[in-house]
Amino acid sequence: MTATPINNNLCFFLPALNQEADVKPIDEAGKWEEQENNAFEKVATSLNYQAPREVKSISSVPTMWARPLSVEMALHNNQYPIRDQMIEQWRGMLAALALAEVRGFPLKAQLIELRQLRYEEFARCLHELLPSESRTLYTIANKHSWEDIYVFLWQGKAVGMTSPSTLVCPAEEGEWRGLQWWVKGQLHSPIPHLNASEKSLLWRWLENLRREIGKPEYQGKKQAINTIGGLIDEFRADLNADTSQPLSLTEEPQFFGVPLNRGILNTLNFPVKAPEKPSNIRLIASSSKTPKSDLLVIDPEIAKVWNVPLQNIWVHGGKTLASLNVEDLRQRRIIWQDVKWVEPKDLFLPEFKFINQEDALPGAFLPKEVVPLTFEGDRITPLIPLNPILLDYLTPEELISRLKLQPLNGNEGPQIRVTLDLPLAGMEEGNSSQNYRLQKDYVLKEENALPEVPVLEVWPNFRSPSWKYYYAFYYDGEHSDDTFQVNFPEAKQPQIFKDGRGAYQMAYLEQFPSYLECQTQNKNLLGLILLESPPEVTTRSSWQIGVDFGTSFTNIYVNRIGTAEPLELINLHLKITEFNQETRLPLLYEYFIPEDFIPLHKPLPLSSVLTTRGSQAANNDQRKPIFDGRIYVPNSYRFKIQEDWIKTNLKWEEPQNLVFNQLFLKHLALHITAIAASQGVGQIQWSLSYPSAFSRGDKNRYAKSWKDITRELEEKTGVGHNSPDIDNLDYFRSESLALAQYFADHEDHDLVNTTCIDVGGGTSDISIWEEENLVHQCSVLLAGRDLFSQFLELNPKFLEKRFGIEPSEIKGLKGTAFNPKLDVWLRLEGDNWLNNKKAFIADQADFQGLIQLTAIGTAGLYYYVGIILKTLHQEEKYKRPEITPVYMGGNGGRFLHWLSETGQFDRNSEINLLFSRMLSKGSGFEDIEVTTRLSQNLKDEVACG
Repeated sequence: MTATPINNNLCFFLPALNQEADVKPIDEAGKWEEQENNAFEKVATSLNYQAPREVKSISSVPTMWARPLSVEMALHNNQYPIRDQMIEQWRGMLAALALAEVRGFPLKAQLIELRQLRYEEFARCLHELLPSESRTLYTIANKHSWEDIYVFLWQGKAVGMTSPSTLVCPAEEGEWRGLQWWVKGQLHSPIPHLNASEKSLLWRWLENLRREIGKPEYQGKKQAINTIGGLIDEFRADLNADTSQPLSLTEEPQFFGVPLNRGILNTLNFPVKAPEKPSNIRLIASSSKTPKSDLLVIDPEIAKVWNVPLQNIWVHGGKTLASLNVEDLRQRRIIWQDVKWVEPKDLFLPEFKFINQEDALPGAFLPKEVVPLTFEGDRITPLIPLNPILLDYLTPEELISRLKLQPLNGNEGPQIRVTLDLPLAGMEEGNSSQNYRLQKDYVLKEENALPEVPVLEVWPNFRSPSWKYYYAFYYDGEHSDDTFQVNFPEAKQPQIFKDGRGAYQMAYLEQFPSYLECQTQNKNLLGLILLESPPEVTTRSSWQIGVDFGTSFTNIYVNRIGTAEPLELINLHLKITEFNQETRLPLLYEYFIPEDFIPLHKPLPLSSVLTTRGSQAANNDQRKPIFDGRIYVPNSYRFKIQEDWIKTNLKWEEPQNLVFNQLFLKHLALHITAIAASQGVGQIQWSLSYPSAFSRGDKNRYAKSWKDITRELEEKTGVGHNSPDIDNLDYFRSESLALAQYFADHEDHDLVNTTCIDVGGGTSDISIWEEENLVHQCSVLLAGRDLFSQFLELNPKFLEKRFGIEPSEIKGLKGTAFNPKLDVWLRLEGDNWLNNKKAFIADQADFQGLIQLTAIGTAGLYYYVGIILKTLHQEEKYKRPEITPVYMGGNGGRFLHWLSETGQFDRNSEINLLFSRMLSKGSGFEDIEVTTRLSQNLKDEVACG
């Protein structure tokens, strides 16, 4: 308090004293006088000073402890000149400590123990000049209460300290950069900068602080407790907060880096913890999506877009955009187990990849183009450059509706602007969502152009609530370097393999795929292909399905509303990419589920042929339907039965083929069920036929096989399946009975006195009827392959010369290997040959030789029927002593057309006379020239009947 002479008068450096001043001027410069402990306070209260608002403090008190003492005087003395400014600063620092976790403030503390630092000159001086303990709020055992203080650091710079008399003391020149209530280099009241929740939290924290101050164990001075407690009460009152908010403190024991554990300072050690509030930045999932965890889109720019303070936008775990340090998430210092989070940059892929073709993805779901996307003047097809995590929350339909691709001209050349509108939870309670728009501009680069597309298919292309059988197929077209590979993220059983130079993949999924990931060979993500969800089918009807599983062919009929008709093999493929049909269709026949069946005008019956191409099963026990065996659609010119992946002769008599038999039937049942389900069918009644030669054990095995297959189908398709028991004659019939039923019901032929013969490939099933009652049925190993095929097998030159079949196609084929090849040719080309070529060679010796052998064999079958009639008559089971008309059907029945001079067998064909005569010879009954009636729907009879 020295003075300096001006015009021989003394003048204080401090402002003038008021009239009631307790301080008297000294009379001699340079003279030090001893004063009482309250000398500084007397100086402060005696000053005649009207402090303008911009004055921060009075700092001319000559002591190292000037700042904390000034704050002490301001808070404890109502007359202190700039008391209001000091209280604002004090409140600002308390709020910063209390809300440090809520706001994520960069506050740390360091403990200074002066006694341990007395060997340092500055610390020794501080220790020797320790302030008075007359106004302290706590004591420290065996220490002066001012000996241990904490210095607070903001971003590594000191901004304040603790004080035994005022709890905290903000530094006069502290830099609280980023703190909203630090303005123009000075702390201000935090109240205008707090949201309602923060005010409530701070109110509770101050209440707790007020309660703790008065506890006797801290041994604080009563007057000091009352004064500071009163200031805390005033602070709480000024907050005008909702006081229903419960107190919640941080669970971090050393939030500020070191424990604050000196007396009442322990209360400052625990900032408030924000209560859990619903996230405002949660992505709102589509109504049909049920993600396992929420996805948070963390971006400080949201506050600007929504015009909302950062601290008002709740993120997760009590964090707001103001309190969250995203770097903590990036460095995994914070790990949230119950939510996922992304930043906007994570939602866009680094590059924009595209297919350098127009409409290259006809089955994909693409944004509508307001302006066509082009590169170097040609239309292109984009891959969607988004993070696939979005598809866990949004359906393809919603994502596409929120996505826009817009061509631009930028400084670097042609560009594509990708705009994505995200539905976030938002700020308004009750509103479904609040939009947040993200954008990224991509430069179109030549190195990002893909010149080729692979084959990509999904089957079946429909949805049903309980349907869980979906298959996807990929083939790179041997363009590995010029196209993309795929990943089916929702696949349960992906199977990837190479065959020759081509790369293949087959995948099983339990739901219709919403998207595919396009990848490089190194599995780097190139982009997405979105798939539009097909309409969901509702079940409303039931079908009866008849199946005739034969040695050569398999037929299927359906009874919808009382009328039986061939099942329409509708196309259920989703063709995602545009690929050369000449390559694509054979590829699907061999490696995947056929898109269509040939001939297109009459695809039934199907050839009983299986393809195992692409199977990766190490043994038969590991074979799975579709993956390791599927129905094969042979072409008369491309059917190379010598291939080891072609499996024929699938009937039950061959134990080594049983696994292939099951694979064929499983695909058959699945394919039929898919067609039915796509038409809204919820229940299928199966009607099955079997050869009359089946033993009871054979019938049991066949019926059980269908029950096992359909039981699994019912579990995974939601379609009810009724598969018959062997004693259910309505739905489990011999082929001979089914044939007879067909003639009675569909061709209006009575069964008064009739023999029905179902001529198959390996057996002929015979049933004899009298007065519409079944008299006898049996099966004989004399059928199409014996009556016709074996003669051609022995004469390959005839096949080459007359049918145009190359020798190389049948070289080495014998018996069960040869027959399917000929069956397919006859199925696809036989009728045309008979109608257009037979007449030119009908009189040729080689053809006549074939016809004679077939006629003799067929006549032998009739002779055998005659023997049966005679025996039955002798046993009095067949009462009429006469031969019967014959109704013939089955795949082998077509050979009667070959025996007819016109190429079309009917009741007037001359061969009828031979057949009638053979019945007569075999039975011994009179030849009354009975006729043979050939089915109008060869091979359809059993399935239909």
